[in-house]
Amino acid sequence: MSNQFRRQVLKRTALAVVLGACLTNGAVYAQSTTGSIYGSAPSEAGSTIVVQSDTGLSRTITVDANGRYNLGSLPVGAYTVTLKRGDQVVDTRKNVQLRVGSGTEVSFAGAAASGSNADATTLGAITVTAANAPKIDVSSTSSRSVITSEQLATLPLGRSAEAIALLAPGAVAGSGAFNNGSRSVVSFGGSGVTENAYYINGFNVSNPLSNLGGVSLPYGAIDQQETYTGGYSAKYGRSTGGVINQLGKRGTNEWHFGAQAVWEPDSLASSTGDVWFPSNTLPAGYGYTNRDLPPL
Repeated sequence: MSNQFRRQVLKRTALAVVLGACLTNGAVYAQSTTGSIYGSAPSEAGSTIVVQSDTGLSRTITVDANGRYNLGSLPVGAYTVTLKRGDQVVDTRKNVQLRVGSGTEVSFAGAAASGSNADATTLGAITVTAANAPKIDVSSTSSRSVITSEQLATLPLGRSAEAIALLAPGAVAGSGAFNNGSRSVVSFGGSGVTENAYYINGFNVSNPLSNLGGVSLPYGAIDQQETYTGGYSAKYGRSTGGVINQLGKRGTNEWHFGAQAVWEPDSLASSTGDVWFPSNTLPAGYGYTNRDLPPL
């Protein structure tokens, strides 16, 4: 087989791979950065569900004959869900938080149809206040955890994707002998630290050479971080350990700004453990760093 023929075959193969990626990338991107809202509602004629986000997005769907509805491919964020009968607002749920890759249930209790309240009796108002604890997500079978920017602002964590991923069950810090720059590595469920995949807004940003780590967003730009530890979809290919998927923050229709300062005083850091070697140096690849020792 001549070298010219080999080059032609490689060019055609590369072109086919690029075209295939272009055709499938949109679906993978959408599934990795969106969520859904579903639930039950009265199935009277003219019943519709309207969802509106704080960015101005609005979607409307008709309640089916079984009293169910499902709105998918919604960008993550806060939503207002409204049940309407014709042009009349029946009930509203505000500040419904939608997380990446999952479904949020918003159900409405049965309400009397318009015109059937002739014998209704007006009762006094009752106010019930409770914490809005997230329900169990029954729309997905994957093992994952999602950490939001609001949680990151209050949790004492290292400012890296790996430090956030360690909050997921089954995640442990990998050996420091693996060189990943200034960042640590993570092992999920006993898998190797090179068997993980990194995604930003649905795009694979894993290290293409060693598959050790990957690109991540600046800590303050993270809106949500999704960490898969098992049972995830085949769309997250080239990984047999875990998946770290980050979503960046986006603008809204309201002006806002903020500032943050980070200070790491040495006096509050833990003391370095004692390691004794007769030559006063550490062996290559040991993974232990101590600025008081001479460089290797």
